[in-house]
Amino acid sequence: MPDLMNETIILKKKGVKVHNPLLIVGLPGIGSVGKIVAEHLKSEFKATRIATLYSPHFPHQVVMTKSGGIRLVSNKFYLIKHKPNDIVVLTGDFQALSPEGQYEVNAKIVKFFKNALGGKFIYTLGGYISGESNISKPRVFGNATGKDVVKEFKGKKIIFGKSKGTIYGSAGMLLAFAKMYGLRGICVMGEVGFMDFDASAAKVVMEVMAETLKLKINMKNLDDMIKSAANAVKTVEDQMKAYSQPGEGGEVKLPYIR
Repeated sequence: MPDLMNETIILKKKGVKVHNPLLIVGLPGIGSVGKIVAEHLKSEFKATRIATLYSPHFPHQVVMTKSGGIRLVSNKFYLIKHKPNDIVVLTGDFQALSPEGQYEVNAKIVKFFKNALGGKFIYTLGGYISGESNISKPRVFGNATGKDVVKEFKGKKIIFGKSKGTIYGSAGMLLAFAKMYGLRGICVMGEVGFMDFDASAAKVVMEVMAETLKLKINMKNLDDMIKSAANAVKTVEDQMKAYSQPGEGGEVKLPYIR
């Protein structure tokens, strides 16, 4: 057993064969956009797990399983058989907590994808906060490893050159290491408001990925998520309106925050 106490390890299943794979990375992050898309792809195409990543840079937690057992938190690689390129989806419980961990984990992911799977192109998925709180139709922004990738994806509903600031975590670090190791890649970001779970942003990213990779994807689950979120927001707004109405004597009721 490798020394999990001191280093990040990736355990690959035996006998796994992939053909010219693309890597799609959707880990927990802004608006949970990448995580939502990755989990949806995994479920929609009944992807099979081909490798698991463990790291001492993840939180010191175990997950309680449905059977009553436990497992270490991890990231997992799943395979979707597809032509002309197989698709490998990486998702998981957490990202590395420290800067040192981010460097180590993301470098190992890129090297594993290149050396063990023979991959050459990486998609990272995430959310982008544009500063607008009320977004009726989220946009999709992109940043890439080079001008050649930008040129390749122009005209595919991805806006380049308008996003500003920095890309935190794996969504950005993986592209940096991809470029360093001679791979190409793009970060596809859905515009989010101030929600921790933004299914609307995830849907527009999913639509772009479906068109780009020529995938037929049922969006019903995402539509249900969007509807549930909208209902929850409306409920809160109605409650706030009710509390803001003056009562007897002109006093305004204030809600408790708990």
